[in-house]
Amino acid sequence: MKSIQTKFIILILSCVFVCSAVIGGAGIISAERVVDEDSAQMMNYRCSQLACEVDAMLSRIEQSVKTLAVYTDENLESVELLKSDGTRKAFTEQIESVAVNAANNTEGAVAVYVRYNPDFTPPTSGVFWSKTNLNGTFQKLVPTDFSRYSPTDVEHVGWYYIPVKNGRAIWLSPYTNENINIQMISYVIPIYKNNETVGVVGMDIDFSVIKDMINSLRIYESGNAFLTDDKGNVMYHNVYPFGVPMGSVDKSLIPLVAELENGTSGSSLFSYVNENVERKLAFRTLRNGMRLAVTAPLSEIDKNKNMLLMQIVAALLVIAPLSVLVTVLITRRMIRPLKELNEAAKQIAKGDLSISLTQQTKDEVGTLADSFQQTVNHLQKYINYINSLAYRDALTGVKNKTAYQEAERRLEEQMRNGRPEFAVIVLDINNLKKINDHYGHDFGDMFIVDACRLICKSFPHSPVYRIGGDEFQSLFRLIGGVGV
Repeated sequence: MKSIQTKFIILILSCVFVCSAVIGGAGIISAERVVDEDSAQMMNYRCSQLACEVDAMLSRIEQSVKTLAVYTDENLESVELLKSDGTRKAFTEQIESVAVNAANNTEGAVAVYVRYNPDFTPPTSGVFWSKTNLNGTFQKLVPTDFSRYSPTDVEHVGWYYIPVKNGRAIWLSPYTNENINIQMISYVIPIYKNNETVGVVGMDIDFSVIKDMINSLRIYESGNAFLTDDKGNVMYHNVYPFGVPMGSVDKSLIPLVAELENGTSGSSLFSYVNENVERKLAFRTLRNGMRLAVTAPLSEIDKNKNMLLMQIVAALLVIAPLSVLVTVLITRRMIRPLKELNEAAKQIAKGDLSISLTQQTKDEVGTLADSFQQTVNHLQKYINYINSLAYRDALTGVKNKTAYQEAERRLEEQMRNGRPEFAVIVLDINNLKKINDHYGHDFGDMFIVDACRLICKSFPHSPVYRIGGDEFQSLFRLIGGVGV
């Protein structure tokens, strides 16, 4: 049988653990959702912010090239001017200063050029100003000789034929200029006059300017940014080399390459595994078609969430023992008066009414204990009263024959266990019958009471028993043969 204390402990702890499980579970779920939303929002915001910065720089470059293209188009009255050596030279000199000025005022520009259609101009005609080193100044150089390369030679003259073929301005993929050992990215605009190709206007930009912007981003502890083209080929990465397909360096990145082709991660994060490390990624498409991605390890993204979960678990581990301790202390205090009541009830069942309840509480249990104590006290009085009626003579007030028989049994018990010293005095009232006959029973009763009073006065330290109508007995306790 389980005690009330055990039931109380089970009940309270069950409530505590159920509440902890519900509240903790709801807290954990909410924490996971909030942290996931915050991490997705933060990474997408940082990615969008960096994409805006890069796009702003690309936009300024585009604006510089467009300005030069518009100037070239507006100052070229007809294509026929380029077919004549004299007018072509004059026109070239006219636009050189504008081209160099545009390049000097464009961040990261390392070369600017205006090239004419090689179909009706010399293969080296046009404007070509470039820096011979990264920190140098622009110098006039001989333009690339178109006659040395086939129009299909993308590596050497693709910067001219690709935009002309597409009929629109394009950003060329990054490439390395071996002459000055600079990795470049180019923006080229084709120029047309009366549906005839005039040539192209372009500008080469030091790709390290963009790479520095990518490197400047730090997110979480080891998160970083990288660039790819629309096919998932590496344009810039702090680990993988330029131009390498990401799917070839790590097969686990193949799903990432497919995702990058979508153009943007929106407001969510893309999860993937790289070198056995779970990561999440946000990405945007830049103006030049490249993909800017921001990535971080999942362990770092979830660090705050995991810390919160650990705090919840730690709090639960602290609260649980405290709950047990407090519950035990409270239930013990609640049960202690009940235990005392239980013991008191057992004593009463055995006939012992001399109990006294000491545990006092100011609650329903305390009220029950007070009522129980009062009941015991009243019961004790009633039993004492009943005993007095059973063992006391109604007329004289001294002990009756039943009380004498009880005393007799006690003496016999003492005699069996030892040698008690006592004496019995038997007294008989004379002429009681005569008094009753001559004066009536009322006078006889008065005579018995007066005689009993004299006997009690004569033996003040010994019990007196009325064992018959006119017969009394008294028990003497003897010590050393002397009555006391």
